[in-house]
Amino acid sequence: MPTAPLLSIGMIFKNEKRCLERCLKSLQPLREAVPCELVMADTGAEDGSREIAERYADEVFDFAWIDDFAAARNAVMDRCSGKWYLTVDSDEWLDADISELAAFLKKDQRVNFAYVIQRNYENADLKKSEAYDDFYALRMVRMSTGRRYHGAIHESFGCREAAGRLAHTILHHDGYVYATLEARKKKMRRNMKLLRQKLQKEPEDLRTLLQCIESGRLDPEFLQYVRRGVAAAQKKLPGWEVYGPCILRHAAEAARAHEQPEFEEWVEYAQKEFPDSIFTQIDLNYSAFLAAHEAKEWEKAIRYGEGYRKGLRVLRADRRPEKVEKELGHDTLCAGSRSLEAIMQVALADTYLQSGNGEKALELLTALKGETLTADQVRIAAVAFCQLHAQTELDTAPAFAAFYEQIGRKEPDETAQRARLEMFYKISAVPFTAGYQKEEAEREAYFRPAYTAFLPLAEKCEAGRAAKIMMSADPAEMRAWLLKVEDWQALPIEALEHALKAGVAFPLEEKPLPIEVLDGLAARLACGQNLAQQTVLGLAGEQEYPSLQSFYWVQGLSLAALRSFDWKKAKAKTAAERSAGGEKPKQETEGPQPKDGPETGLALLRRFAQIEAALLPLQYTPQMLAEQNAALLPPMHRWGLYCAWALKALDAGQPQEYLALLRRGLAACPGQKDMVQFLLDRFMEDARPKASPELLALAEKIRAILAAYSPDDPAVAAIRESPAYKQVAWIIEEGPVQ
Repeated sequence: MPTAPLLSIGMIFKNEKRCLERCLKSLQPLREAVPCELVMADTGAEDGSREIAERYADEVFDFAWIDDFAAARNAVMDRCSGKWYLTVDSDEWLDADISELAAFLKKDQRVNFAYVIQRNYENADLKKSEAYDDFYALRMVRMSTGRRYHGAIHESFGCREAAGRLAHTILHHDGYVYATLEARKKKMRRNMKLLRQKLQKEPEDLRTLLQCIESGRLDPEFLQYVRRGVAAAQKKLPGWEVYGPCILRHAAEAARAHEQPEFEEWVEYAQKEFPDSIFTQIDLNYSAFLAAHEAKEWEKAIRYGEGYRKGLRVLRADRRPEKVEKELGHDTLCAGSRSLEAIMQVALADTYLQSGNGEKALELLTALKGETLTADQVRIAAVAFCQLHAQTELDTAPAFAAFYEQIGRKEPDETAQRARLEMFYKISAVPFTAGYQKEEAEREAYFRPAYTAFLPLAEKCEAGRAAKIMMSADPAEMRAWLLKVEDWQALPIEALEHALKAGVAFPLEEKPLPIEVLDGLAARLACGQNLAQQTVLGLAGEQEYPSLQSFYWVQGLSLAALRSFDWKKAKAKTAAERSAGGEKPKQETEGPQPKDGPETGLALLRRFAQIEAALLPLQYTPQMLAEQNAALLPPMHRWGLYCAWALKALDAGQPQEYLALLRRGLAACPGQKDMVQFLLDRFMEDARPKASPELLALAEKIRAILAAYSPDDPAVAAIRESPAYKQVAWIIEEGPVQ
């Protein structure tokens, strides 16, 4: 006669193809360690989940869904024959370490119930992440007790007696991670329907009100449930000591997030009535800290923040108080994860800094474990380090260097390491910008530039090398640090600007760079103060270049300057001159030209054309540079060729050829429409006053003749081929480009 299994594992499932096999595979080691049976109820699967279940389960049966979770779970239990019963959900998986659970089952226990750890993940990193919350979930019952589930929603055994706690047996759960907003809403609607039915029967039941708050965050009546829950707790109805702290911590966060007037009242009430509750110490203090920090009430924020940290020490103690163990069997913490702890630690450091206690801020930042942080947490921490360094005289170098070393460790893997470092490099560029430096220098608490925080990293990363360059006045020293740059894209561009302005010759002869790197740097120099434009405009007409690389560097600068120029704005200024009777604004005739002025645009175009005319023959054969082959060139080289031809025609006194080449160039390079329109407008602005009265009269006569014919009349084509028309075509064809 077969021996009854020691453990029955029960599951209900529907459409869980994403995760079901992972769950069932995770149960295999336990099923091999102790006599087990697996019984599963299919409540309507249509995605292939049933086929997966049948490969693993001892029994799979159909259960028609009747909006009652307890009924479904009890139907599973009714088919089980084990000594103990364990319930598992499809979006969970059993931790590989089953030793504690196996030992518990094999030992003659004095308890009839047992809790295991349910670990709810907050993001898709899952086991690699510390973004999770743990709580004790009552998942095991001795079958001989006859206990069954109660409650159509959030069903439970209703245990009121001592239970075992398996502190090292974990059911990992990622259902919250993959739920889309629509899936969450669908689940909320289903749950709230069942909870409302339950609440109608027991309108002041604290457990049901708590479940309404937790399940109804997207419900229009969410705040009503919050207020009903608080009112019921304040009445000290049955269960208020158990569920009151859970309700109050949710109420405080809801009041903060929705800017409700009861926030402080509910915080004070919770701290008065439930000061020792782990939900008050952690969750409520977390919400209260965020509110005080946002309001810049630093003393209050420090009090709540330290209360939160004290609560975490209690939570993570080797031997937690029995009261805490019991509380965690009723509900889960919202702010107990290590990821939120890291965010709080950085925010609390900022709070101490704002309150004038830099030493405490440095202590908190020093205690961070960089290898455990997410990329976003690295961003927050790096900003805090920079601000602390900028606003105090404290020596942040050892802590900051250690922090950089930590985030560079391959923990938990290379992907996480790369994400942390990429964020660090991205945020490290900000303190170097002119806008940031100006803003921080205007702050009341300012001691030194924030970018100098990176000085101890000079031998380790580009931000450190950039800081060395920015702090130097010696071109030779700047050049030496530039030679050590490994990733030019990660180098804050302000450092290169500083070196160029100091007279450092670039590119560096000893360190040749690929053309794409040179072009990338040139494009970055065209932002902000636009050193690319300044450099190009400062070149001599017959510039000598020490190397081919320096020639390509200048070409990259000219391209970047041309691309960054606002041709529409320059065109508008040309139009403004025309409406003013041809009189140019005073600032354009005296002193330096504005970087967006028409004359600047013309000068940039001429320099670009000169450089292209000199460089293109070095890159291409004469055959390639013939107009019939221009389409084979890269777009900007193609445009450079037409510009060189057009300006040559203009300088030779051939306006018609100049205009024709511009228009043909536009046909070959449609992206240059704004530039061509500017050039046409500018040409007409400059050339029309120089035309003789006889030429203008001839143009008007021909224009009148053309107006008498339909555009498709053969006579129009004949007129356009006449010598007279070609003489004045540049005047007649004025107009917007197509």
